[in-house]
Amino acid sequence: MTPRIRSRSPVLLWAPVRLLPLLLSPAYLTVLHGPQPTTGRDWLFGMAATTATLFGGRFPLAVTLVQSVLLVLGVRGADTATMPVVMPMLFVLALVAVGELWLRCGGWRRWVGTGGFVLAQVLIYLPTYHPVLSTASIVVLTGPPVLLGGYVRSVLRVAVRVERQRDQDVRDARAAERAAIARELHDLVAHHMASVAIQVGAARHALGGANEPVDVALSQAHETARSALADLGRLMTALRAPATGPAGVAPVEPGALGAALLEVVDRARAAEHQVDSTIDPEVARLDSMRRLAVLRVVQESITNVLRHAGRRARITLSVLMGEDGVRIRVHDDGGRGVRAQPVSGTGLGLVGMRERVELLGGTLRAGPAGNGWELTAAIPAERP
Repeated sequence: MTPRIRSRSPVLLWAPVRLLPLLLSPAYLTVLHGPQPTTGRDWLFGMAATTATLFGGRFPLAVTLVQSVLLVLGVRGADTATMPVVMPMLFVLALVAVGELWLRCGGWRRWVGTGGFVLAQVLIYLPTYHPVLSTASIVVLTGPPVLLGGYVRSVLRVAVRVERQRDQDVRDARAAERAAIARELHDLVAHHMASVAIQVGAARHALGGANEPVDVALSQAHETARSALADLGRLMTALRAPATGPAGVAPVEPGALGAALLEVVDRARAAEHQVDSTIDPEVARLDSMRRLAVLRVVQESITNVLRHAGRRARITLSVLMGEDGVRIRVHDDGGRGVRAQPVSGTGLGLVGMRERVELLGGTLRAGPAGNGWELTAAIPAERP
């Protein structure tokens, strides 16, 4: 059984399977078995089978074979003309062992265990074996635990594959977002820093050492710019992932952010949603990376509303500047006849938004609010 499947069937989940036989077996052998008296042999085989059940999680094949042997010895070895009291209990515990075997094991182990259980039944029926009735009884008894255990195992394996794919999708989304941010760093910052270094170098060359204090200051500025370029290159290398993400995105000019946000609002209104927007004009003071982050968060949030909210949802958008940075809030009421539910789909857009905001030192939260959904993000101001 794989570790992930084992983690999906924890100890507490299997505790009833382990503990119930310890409680029910003595009760059955004492008072629930009917008028036929219980012998010491019944107690011996019954409690042995009950004890074996405790080890089914760790040794499913061995426990199945042990239960099969106990079943044969407990029934065929009885020196009574009537059915032993312990026989129904031995059958039930053997069926539990077969079901757990098919849940926890694959390949030859489950066929060996099932074969042992079938052989045990054949040996029990052997003195009066009927080709049709006895065979049908074996199939009817063996089929349900085999089918149930195999079905549960297949469901858990599918869940493991889905979880692994989900984890991979999240990693891919993060890598794509980081690669996009690295490209934007290159487009928005690296070119400007390179220009600064070139201009400072040109100024030093033009002065030709005529003013030593100025030459020293320019030399230090030139070295600082070169060092910043090197650090920026290392940062972009750390952020970049191979062959992921779309092409680089054009920067948002200071005066264009408000218009770009209004375009997003107009798109929501065109989809018959009512939008109450408050956009602080001071957001134009943000640096280029934060302007782009604000636009991406608002775009993705409104896109999620358009994709998941009901008809004619009421959307509240606020982008406000404060002393500590910019705060974004997008809330919708869910639209007509829609209750708040977690947004369906992969959720990778939310992963990308959070990655972008956290790389700027901010925080992002999203979740149900009333009948709708609310996203809040806080991006700190650029440090002077």
